[in-house]
Amino acid sequence: MKKIFTILLISLSFTRISAKPFDKTISTTLNVTEYETGVTFPAGYIIGDYVEFLSVSPISAGASGYYQISISYTRGNVASAATHLASISHSNPELWREAGRINNNPYVGTGMNFTVDCNTQYANPRFRIRAINTLGINTPITVYIKVTSLNINSTYTALNTTGNDLTVSKFLPMTSDWNLYVGDVFSANGANLAIKAIQNGNVGIGTTNPDEKLTVKGKIHTQEVKVDMAGPLVPDYVFANDYKLKSLQEVEEYIKQNSHLPEIPSAKEIEKNGLMLAEMNMSLLKKMEEMTLYMIEQNKSIEDLKKEIKNIKSKL
Repeated sequence: MKKIFTILLISLSFTRISAKPFDKTISTTLNVTEYETGVTFPAGYIIGDYVEFLSVSPISAGASGYYQISISYTRGNVASAATHLASISHSNPELWREAGRINNNPYVGTGMNFTVDCNTQYANPRFRIRAINTLGINTPITVYIKVTSLNINSTYTALNTTGNDLTVSKFLPMTSDWNLYVGDVFSANGANLAIKAIQNGNVGIGTTNPDEKLTVKGKIHTQEVKVDMAGPLVPDYVFANDYKLKSLQEVEEYIKQNSHLPEIPSAKEIEKNGLMLAEMNMSLLKKMEEMTLYMIEQNKSIEDLKKEIKNIKSKL
């Protein structure tokens, strides 16, 4: 059984998929800007099947490699299209990675059958179409492709290498960093930095140096903020029978010595490290729950005193 499966894979590699370049390449002496083609997957294609259809030649030792790859396809009542961006720089690794999408028109809002992979091998960068789903009726499906070089590309070379690959687990970076500048387009004033994204995935609004996943320089106006409580525990354990509540005298002594509540950061700590909203909210909730317990105790003491006073009055 194992030998039969191997033979089927070899057969698939050579016969199941075919590339059919269209005769519509626009070129100049130094800049081949556009390339259009189509690749056909047979009726029985499976997830992971691919067609390596094109090799590109960015100039400046590969540093000009910036390409837009648009695909579209129909299969019975299934219709989908997407546009991907691939960034290829000098001396990139020989590795297949999925190119990021900047536009997606999936079937009924979610369904996609194909994606674009890029191998950034130095001096031999190339693209392929890879199947990620098999939606639609069991008929052959042609993927129409348009590749646009956004920088200078010297040549396109049509390829027709096929196979199956289920190992792609990484995305190809679309850029090293990204900036959005906005401003008055009718004046000579300089623009303002609205958004900046850097290599580690951090995003800044109004700042050039985002030090967290989202860093905002300025005020935030929103209707609601939801915080996932994966960090500090919600302090309902304060109401457990075995919880050791500090006496008010102990709290008073702590405040005298430290000038802030127990388990609450001091003003100097907040000024130095900032305020962690989730952590602080849980700390404040804990103090509120402890305060409630103090009030309950105080109320019991007051009720006991009322009874004693009533007894004294009745005796008098």
